[in-house]
Amino acid sequence: MFFRRHDLVADRLGALGLNPFPAQRLSQAGTLLDLPAGTRLCTEGERGTQAFLLLEGRAEVHLADRTLEVGPGAVIGELATVDVTRPRNATVEAVEPIALLVFDAGTFRSLAEDPELRPLLLPERAAA
Repeated sequence: MFFRRHDLVADRLGALGLNPFPAQRLSQAGTLLDLPAGTRLCTEGERGTQAFLLLEGRAEVHLADRTLEVGPGAVIGELATVDVTRPRNATVEAVEPIALLVFDAGTFRSLAEDPELRPLLLPERAAA
């Protein structure tokens, strides 16, 4: 008998509107983390070595002129991860317990080249 392992992370991504194949690809490429409220994901001015895909919970993005709140489906740290000459432009902290996928820079850049994943991972550059 053959059993196929069920991918719970891909299911979470599917609930965010992602098709099964891209959801599974992201799930397999990232590392799932559950973090408590108050965890800092990145700090303005740092070099971007990781990008994050928020699966559950909320985080605050502190920019120079405003603070934004993001939730499930938000991609965090993508611009500094794709452009190694660009430092992080915001500090991001969890405002409640969060679940997210973490991608190292090389993996994230590779995933962002996929035309099906690009609009999710790099919405500003999807048309480029």
